[in-house]
Amino acid sequence: DYTAAAIASFAFGGSHAVLDTNVRRVLGRAVSATEFPPRSVTRAERELAESLVPDDDPALWAVAVMELGALVCTAAKPRCDACPIVEQCEWHRSGRPAYQGPPRRGQTYDGTDRQCRGRLLAVVRDSDRVVPKARLDAVWSDDAQRERALGGLLADGLVVSRPGGYALPD
Repeated sequence: DYTAAAIASFAFGGSHAVLDTNVRRVLGRAVSATEFPPRSVTRAERELAESLVPDDDPALWAVAVMELGALVCTAAKPRCDACPIVEQCEWHRSGRPAYQGPPRRGQTYDGTDRQCRGRLLAVVRDSDRVVPKARLDAVWSDDAQRERALGGLLADGLVVSRPGGYALPD
């Protein structure tokens, strides 16, 4: 569901809720006052997310909420002081109640495809020009994993191929 929604939204401008872990955490906190979302996406979550996607530039909304969850409304150390929606956040207004659900599994991040994708995307995102392939090659040593991650970013429409390298989509 995530990949299909991301492609439809980012590559084709469709109005779809892109529900990754970060988005689910932001919506759970901001709307439902829950510290962490359930283990799997619920119908109620999907309906809530779909209801919040604006008609005007849904891809921008998706990226903004993903970035908010990745950089500000993080799982381990939320930075409420830097949050642009802190005044509307039900979790914050409720005193940031602790998670009351089943025990959460710790997720290994080091060395994962997700970490590789993040590193590649950060290089492209932080550049004001086309990023040469050699620059991406320098940030991850495992060739097969790096190529798989780059292929995924291209397929998801998060990065586009340009003459001389890669860039964010227009």
